[in-house]
Amino acid sequence: MRGRRGSGQGSPAREVGVAALGRSVAAAVSGGVARVRDSDLVDLVLPRECGGCLRPGAVWCARCQSALVRLAFGAPGSRDTDGRSTHTPVAPGGARVHGGGPWVVPHPVPDGMPPVHAWGVYADPLRAAVSAWKDVGRRDLEAVLVPLLAASLDAALTGVGWDDGVVVVVPAPSSRRAVRERGDTPMTGLCEAAVTRLAGRPGPTLRVAPALRHVRRVEDQSGLGTIERRGNLAGALSVIPLWHSVIRGRRCLLVDDVVTTGATFAEAARALRTVGAGSVVGASLAATQRTRG
Repeated sequence: MRGRRGSGQGSPAREVGVAALGRSVAAAVSGGVARVRDSDLVDLVLPRECGGCLRPGAVWCARCQSALVRLAFGAPGSRDTDGRSTHTPVAPGGARVHGGGPWVVPHPVPDGMPPVHAWGVYADPLRAAVSAWKDVGRRDLEAVLVPLLAASLDAALTGVGWDDGVVVVVPAPSSRRAVRERGDTPMTGLCEAAVTRLAGRPGPTLRVAPALRHVRRVEDQSGLGTIERRGNLAGALSVIPLWHSVIRGRRCLLVDDVVTTGATFAEAARALRTVGAGSVVGASLAATQRTRG
């Protein structure tokens, strides 16, 4: 596990070492691609495109940055995709009011779903950036997404009052098919970068644990409705045996890119609780309009 302080525990078995090596190789390849993409020479042949609007010239343009800021929950004057204010209610003393703003609640709420914090509304240009980062290999967009995820992690920890000890950050797993097609596990990499960004801040020590795996094949969630998504994921995840002792008794912060129906968070939380996890909460980059704060 990787954390704010130190490198965490050593690999308990050769399989973990092999998996870590695979992630390192994938990260090196991804980093090499990003460096090539950022070079001026490649710009002559393949001009840079904004990850939000596809305009040439920059990885992320000023217009998309301005639009992104307005999507943040709690931003004064911000609106969601239905025109409702996303300003977070604040109680006397500055404490957030639970159930408002970034603590998102799908309707209906799936059984076992933990409280989930989201940075902002899943709408363009954030929607386009997440899609390009995850599905098109635009790992250079981590420069845009990492600060958002770090803010969501930090706010989730503050919201539940976890201010000391160790918290295990558990990324939602990619399917085996997605790993084969992409060549890496982007959510794990994004979590590691966000935790690194939070290093040195007051609060608990965060350790990234890619502890979850798929135990059966699941369909692509993007084309499924609420009921189908929950059936698709029911019983689909488990904790990798080598991580059981790490998860048992720990406070866990689940992370996924987007909250839609809550099915992934509910299933992942069930898998963690099955092996004895302590309290479980969630954090994400964004929430769709199916959710309400």
